[in-house]
Parts: sequence; C-alpha cells; structure tokens
Amino acid sequence: GGDGKGRAARTGRVVAVLAKPGDRVTAGQPVLTLEAMKMEHVHKAGIDGVVAAIDVAEGEQVTTGRIVVEIAVVT
Repeated sequence: GGDGKGRAARTGRVVAVLAKPGDRVTAGQPVLTLEAMKMEHVHKAGIDGVVAAIDVAEGEQVTTGRIVVEIAVVT
C-alpha cells in the first residue's frame, strides 16, 4: 500500500469496485471488495492520493498479490 499499488490479499472474485480513475482517496478508504472462501475482503487505499488505475473489473477472478488498484500521490 505504501507505494500506491494495492494488491489482492487473497485469491478471489472482485464483487465491488468502489472507486474509479480520477477519484481522490484517503488512506484507509475502501476502494474494492473481493470475495474469497465465502468472506468479503475490503481493500483500502494505502496512501492519500488520486486513483490512477483500477486494474480489475467486477466479476473478475484475481490471484493473491495481483495489483488491483494504483494510487498516485498528489502534491
């Protein structure tokens, strides 16, 4: 999270994308939700900034460690 790249914590399915490119986010703000092993895992922004890219779509399967969101620091 500290480098602005959010990675999937688990292998699972993206069930909600809560931010879009261009959105301003703060550290700790939910940006997407994965479902894995019948549990939802909310992924939060690791830094304050602007969403540069959402690298997944709702319904997509992802593997652990895959970059799912990129946040750029705004100065």
